[in-house]
Amino acid sequence: MEKNKTAKYFKYAIGEIVLVMIGILLALQVNNWNTARIQNKESRELAKRLLLENNQNKVLLKYEIDRQNEGLNALLRFLKMTGKDYKEKSIEETDSLLYMVISSPRYMLKTSVIEEAISTGNLAIIKSDSLRNLIYELPSIVSEVKDNIKYIDDHDNFYLYNRLYNFVSLREIDGKFSPYVDKLGRSNFANVDNRIILNDMQFESLIDNKYFLISTLLNHYMVTQTKLDKISNMLSEEIKRK
Repeated sequence: MEKNKTAKYFKYAIGEIVLVMIGILLALQVNNWNTARIQNKESRELAKRLLLENNQNKVLLKYEIDRQNEGLNALLRFLKMTGKDYKEKSIEETDSLLYMVISSPRYMLKTSVIEEAISTGNLAIIKSDSLRNLIYELPSIVSEVKDNIKYIDDHDNFYLYNRLYNFVSLREIDGKFSPYVDKLGRSNFANVDNRIILNDMQFESLIDNKYFLISTLLNHYMVTQTKLDKISNMLSEEIKRK
C-alpha cells in the first residue's frame, strides 16, 4: 500500500511540476507578447514623429533649392553684364541682381527627433535595417550641408561684402527691394549708380567663385533630397506594417 501511495504522490508531483512549467511558459509568452506589443506601438509612434520631421525638411529643402537656383541664375546674369560697357546696362537690373547675390543660403533642416532617437538608442526599435542605416547617415549629410553654407558665409563676409562696401550703396539696394523699404528709404547721396561695380574685375571673380560655391551646395542639397525621399517612403511603409 505504501508503494501505491508513493506512486500516486510521484505522479501528482510530476503533474504539479508540469502545470507550473506550463504556467511559467504561458506567463513568458504573455510577457513576450505584451513586450512586443509595446515595442510595436513605440516603434510606430517614433516612425510617425520621424516621418513628420522628415516631410517638414522636404518642404524646407525644396524651397531652399528653388531659392538657390534663382541665385545661380542671378550670378550668371551678373557675369554677362560685367565689363567696360557697364553704363549700357540697366541700373534697376543691376540693383536687383545685387540684392539677390548678397543673400546667403540658410540652414533650415530639423534633426531634433533623429538626434533624440539616436542618442537615446530608441532608433534600434525600428525593425528595418536599411531604414535605420539611412537615418543614421542623415546627420553626417546635414553636417556637410552646414559646412558648405559656412564656406559661402565666410566668402561673403570676408570678401564679397567688403568689396561691395567700397563701390555700391547698399541702402539704395535695400531701399528698393528689401522688406524694410518704408523704414530705410533710398540713399541720401545724389546720382547713386551701382553699375560701377560691373567694371571691377575683383567683383567679377568673387561672383564667379560664389557661383561654384552655390553649385557645390546645390549638389549636397540634391543628395539630401534623395535621402529624405527614401526615408519618407520607407517610414510610410514601416507605419503601414505595424
